[in-house]
Amino acid sequence: MIYDTLKPFAAELQMGHPAMMQAIGASKKKNDQLDARKIPTWCAAICCQYGYVAPAELRELRRLLRYRNLVVAQPCR
Repeated sequence: MIYDTLKPFAAELQMGHPAMMQAIGASKKKNDQLDARKIPTWCAAICCQYGYVAPAELRELRRLLRYRNLVVAQPCR
């Protein structure tokens, strides 16, 4: 996950809520420079909500449970 990669390099790291960030993806004028300006501006204005990032141990447990559910749901042969 990119969050884990960036975390050691940041004093504080927030992840924008995906539903709130969808407006940036839907805009007609689209390029990385414009997006890079819009995101911090929205966050500074408290217009966007932050997403929850679960601890690494919990994310690993969730991954294992998703895989288990996939295996259990497979029909027997």
